Order: sequence, then structure tokens, then C-alpha cells
Amino acid sequence: MSQKHLVEMDSFGGECAGEVVAVGSEVTGFHVGDSVMAMAQGSFSQYVTVDATYVVIKPEHLGFEEAASIPINFLTAYYALHYVAKIKGGDRILIHAGAGGTGMAAVQIAQRAGAEVLATASPPKWEALRNMGVKHIMNSRTLEFADQVMEITQGQGVDIVLNSLTSGEFISKSMSVVTQSGRFVEIAKRGVWDSSKVAAFRPDVSYFVVDLVKESQQQPELINSMLQGLKEEFGDGLLQPPPVKVFPIEKVIDAFRYMQQAKHIGKIVVSQTQLADGTTQKPLSFRSDASYLITGGMGGLGLLVASWMVSKGAKHLVLLGRRSPDDAIRKKITELEMAGAEVVVEKADVSDGKSMREVWKRIEELNRPLAGVIHSAGMLSDRVLQNQSWPGFEQVMAPKVQGAWHLHQLTQNQPLDFFVLFSSAASLLGSPGQGNHSAANAFLDGLAHYRRGMGLPGLSIHWGAVSQVGEAAERGADVRAGKQGMGAISPAQVLESLELLMSGSDVEVGVVPIEWSGWQERVAQWPFLADWQETILEVAEPSKSDFLLKLEATPPSERRLLLLAHVRRQVAQVLGINHPESIALETGFFDLGMDSLTSVELRNKLQSSLKCSIPSTLAFDYPKLNKLVDYLAQQLNLIDAQDDTELRSPNPCEEKSSELSDASPLTEVELEASFIKEIEELEKLI
Repeated sequence: MSQKHLVEMDSFGGECAGEVVAVGSEVTGFHVGDSVMAMAQGSFSQYVTVDATYVVIKPEHLGFEEAASIPINFLTAYYALHYVAKIKGGDRILIHAGAGGTGMAAVQIAQRAGAEVLATASPPKWEALRNMGVKHIMNSRTLEFADQVMEITQGQGVDIVLNSLTSGEFISKSMSVVTQSGRFVEIAKRGVWDSSKVAAFRPDVSYFVVDLVKESQQQPELINSMLQGLKEEFGDGLLQPPPVKVFPIEKVIDAFRYMQQAKHIGKIVVSQTQLADGTTQKPLSFRSDASYLITGGMGGLGLLVASWMVSKGAKHLVLLGRRSPDDAIRKKITELEMAGAEVVVEKADVSDGKSMREVWKRIEELNRPLAGVIHSAGMLSDRVLQNQSWPGFEQVMAPKVQGAWHLHQLTQNQPLDFFVLFSSAASLLGSPGQGNHSAANAFLDGLAHYRRGMGLPGLSIHWGAVSQVGEAAERGADVRAGKQGMGAISPAQVLESLELLMSGSDVEVGVVPIEWSGWQERVAQWPFLADWQETILEVAEPSKSDFLLKLEATPPSERRLLLLAHVRRQVAQVLGINHPESIALETGFFDLGMDSLTSVELRNKLQSSLKCSIPSTLAFDYPKLNKLVDYLAQQLNLIDAQDDTELRSPNPCEEKSSELSDASPLTEVELEASFIKEIEELEKLI
């Protein structure tokens, strides 16, 4: 920590939370070991040096990840509303992107000021805003909000607009709902209007553009004063941090991809807590103000997890099971309550939709947001396939398949911190006599991937045999596993693994101890592995990719068309286009939705399949299919035996000129190219 001034933030990370490791000689008020939160450039690093002006002691009850989500969003909202818009009680305010980090901060600050809040967000995020007490919510993806605002306010409009939506007609529509002499506060960085354009459109509106970095340079003492004020309000519980989605630093690329989907609620945080072995892991803790649901909650595994969650800070648990608790279970529940937890027992069949909807109503009546689900419910009915009956399949499938699906439907519009599915090694490795169990758990694995594709939390864990607890242990599953070359997992190992996986960002993981010599004996004769074994023994790694080999075997006159088809497929894959043939030769990649991250992915795919060095700015230099194929054909020295007018420009000079004109409409190309290179440097580091 030093007394140097904050400079323009030109590197990743603009805020952080952590412990002070050194203090400058002129710094007062801080000591080594203090837990702090700060505005700090370049905070995607293990250490950061920052002016003490931009640092404040972390509220004691907040975790580091929560604290890291506060500085920029809350300073921006506080400055914009109090110092710029001069918000006061009785004002009406429209907050765009209300479920984002700054939006959620602004909602709280406006409510504290006594203002009436109207907000926009995408429909899946509306529930989060309702839980904050926002009554009037509109869609941020359409322009219909303007008419809705005027209808809600009976034609009066709003006194303040806090804007972050600048594409298309969003600014003009937002301007149209401001009352005469109202205030329009712009916090977006791109596509903003200048004062002359505002004056021509709404000369009666006061227009402000907020730049927190600029303000921090010009008014550092004001920033410090606001930070101190925010610390006090968080310490007193008057403000709450936004929901956070945490990624460990080694998964930082996944964090960018998750952010790119624009489906998160609140804030994305990158954690890099250092462990003794040099790896990184988020120190897992549970929110004391939220509730957590555990299905199969009165089974051995469910109670084991419940006890662990309470030890990690959970204060409100809902344990769901099909039967009422017996004396032994009631004793364990009492132990949880003595440890400081409030435990609600719900008797219901998770596979029964009507029962689950009734349970959900009761959970909502608790007035504590549901922050996470652990689905550990399950049944066993083991028989070899020829002896299985459909009722036996239904018995096993119902709690896994129907139960998980009910949980998904009931929570998909809620901002959960986690959604963990207890799957089985049976769906990963197979298990004799457990075809129904394997199929049921395979659904859980697929559901985890499906939810992640929707931008929702989802983790499926293939547990091996667990010793001492659960129905499988009672049936001697750990003994059978030993005969198959697999060991058993102790309860302590279950919890250790669960903490590791919930702290990370993996979607589907197996936790199975393997005794490799015994395992090899078991699988040696498996028919479905026979082809793989022969391939491993007989086929050396090819020096050329399959595509290059195919290209060489193709007649010279057809190679360019084959290359075109290949590049089309790669572009379609990175952009999620189901029909590659729909990509026209002259359509710009960025018009199709490509951005800096997907352009890196395209470059990596082509570099891997073509085995040649390709610049990181490939998609910016050759932003259309025909230009890209021309370039790659030249790199591969393809024989142009036949002039293909579909692919080639008639004049090289015209082609070069066309490339330049193609690139010129791209917004801030140089910045995007620089961003690509920084991403690549991050990939090298992790």
C-alpha cells in the first residue's frame, strides 16, 4: 500500500479485496494483516500496490469475494445518484440493467433515499429484482419499456434515468420518459451521446456522463469519503453485496466466457486465495442470510452435508425427504440446531410436481432467499438387465430424473449460488446390475450441462462408493467396489471433494478412488474398449491433422472448396450456428455475433487443424469468409489449378483495398486485438 495516485485502468481488474502485506512509511490507519477492499488497477494478480486513499477496511461479516464485488459498482451508483442526480425522497428513477452489479447497487441506494424504483432486466432476472422490493420491472431487451414507464407513471415519466443501454434507440427512448427538467445520468462507456445531441433532442433535461476513474483521479478525497460511508452502511447491514459467481483464477477464461453470456445476476468475481501447494481455491462459505435446500436431506449423505454446511456458515436449512424423521435423525437435527442453524423439515416426494410446488410456497414464506440446492435424493433397485422390470426402473428414475427436473424448473429464475447434483460413478464407468441407476444419473449429468448452457449454476458429481453413510454403504457397495478395482470414499473425503468442486467451475466430475492394477484386470475384456486398446497399441500420433491428410488426398482443383467447407464449420461451431451453409461468403463475422473471445477460439481451432502459425488478430484482419479462406489457402500453398470466382477477388489490389474497407466499420478494432493478446497471455499464465 502506498501514496501514489490511481492511474488509468489499462489492465484487467479494477477492484479487489484481500489482506494488507506491506504499508508505506507515510500511510496511517492500516496495518499488515488488515482485511481490506479497494479500487485497484491490475488486480488480477497475487499482489497489488494501491494508494491508501482507495482502500477501506472490509466489513467483518463479509467474505473476501463479497467485498471484492462492492467498490466500483457501489461507488459508481452512489456518486451518480447522490452527487450527480441529487436524488431525494419521492423521486421516481428508472434504473436500466437493474440485475447487474451497478444496477443492484443503484436499486438499494435509491430505495435508501426514499425514491420509487422502476427497473429493466432480462426476464430470467426479474425474480432477483422482485426479491429486492422492486415492483415495476420491464424487459431490457426490447424498447417497450418506454411505453410501460409512461403507463405506470400515468404519463408523468421519471425524474431520473440511470442509463447503461446505448445500442439502437435505447437512449432516445430512455430520454423520452424523463420529466421536464429531469436528470439523465449515463454510466455506459461506449455509444453515449454528447451534450450537443442531447440539447437538440431534450434541451430541458440535465445530462451527465459519469466516469468513475476520471473522478477518482480528480477527486481522490471524495472517493475515500464515499468508500468510508459505504463501509459503514455495509457494516450496519443497511446495504447488501450483490450475488456473486466466483471462479478460481485458473478458470479466469471460463469467467470471461460466463460474463459473455450476459445471463449472470450481480457480479462475477475471480478468486486467487493461495494454498500451501501453490494451487488456488476459493475459501467456501455459506450465506447466513439465505436458505439452502437439501433433497434426501434426512439420508446419511444429506445429513453429512447439512452438518458440513452449518460448519461453513449456513444458518437456514430445508431438509426434504419422503419420510418423517425417526429418533436418530431427530437427534442429528437437534445437533444442527444447537450449532446455530434453523432447520425446516419438509416431508414430500421430490418427484411429485404438485407436492414440490407446495413445498416451494412454504420456502418462499420463510422470507429468506434460496441460495443453493443440493440434490442428493435417490433410490436403488439393483438387478441384472434381464431381470429388471419397468417399475424397478421407475422407482430409481423418479427421484433422480423427475426430481431434478422439478428443482430445475422451480429455480431457473432464481439467482442461486449453486445447484449441485449427486450423480454416481455408475453413469461414468458403468456398474453391473445398475442399468437403471446409470441411466438416472446420466440425466443428472446432462442437466448440469444444460443449465450451464443457460448461464445457470450446475454441477454433477459422480460419487464412487461412500463408506459408513448412505443406502449404498448399507448394501455393502464399498466391498463390491473393492472387488472391481475401486476404493471407497470416506465421509471426510466426500466433504473435502465437495468443497473443492463447489469452489471451482467444473460441470461434471468423477470422485472415484481407483486401484489401477485391479481396475485394468476388470476392464481388460470389456468389448466396448477393445477398439480403443488396439488403437492405442498400433497407431502412433499422426504428425498431420486428419483434415490436412484429407486435404492432401483431394484433387488440387477441389482443395479450395474443401478448405472453404472446413472453415465454415469452424466458424459455425464457435458462433453456435447450427447450419454452417447459412454463412454467406460476404457476411462479416462480427455481424454474426463474433467477438474478441470467440475470434481467439476460431484462431485456435484453425491453427490446430491446419498445423500452421496464425496471427491472433486473424478474424480482425480477414473478417469475412472469402477473405479468410483466401488467406489460409495462401498460407497452405494450395495449388490454384482452377480459378474459383466464388473465393477469389479478381484483382489483388482491389482485394487488399476491400480488406481495409471491410475492417474499418469495426468499432475499436485495435482495442479488441489488444484484448485478444492479453487473453492469450492470461492463458499462458494459467
